[in-house]
Amino acid sequence: FTLAEKGDAVLIPAPYYAAFENDMQAVAGCVPYAVQMENPMNGPTTNDLNAAFEKATKEGLRVKMLLLTNPNDPLGVIYMPHVIYDAVFWARERHLHTVV
Repeated sequence: FTLAEKGDAVLIPAPYYAAFENDMQAVAGCVPYAVQMENPMNGPTTNDLNAAFEKATKEGLRVKMLLLTNPNDPLGVIYMPHVIYDAVFWARERHLHTVV
């Protein structure tokens, strides 16, 4: 059982911990894909997630996972509970794994 296969994309709200890219690529063979947030201090919105998902899909990537770091590293922001809930619900609607 794995959460993603080699070449699958993982959405990660940006900015994020720099080592994620190396770990995702070198260890798991996945493609880290940055979710550009309108307001990084508030966390990812469903609009932010939709935009990244659609862009990755148009680039031919198969998105399989959403990775949330809470508190955010490097910003140190602790996401409000509704932000986590909305992101997890968004991912579940698309049958994506969520790692927090």
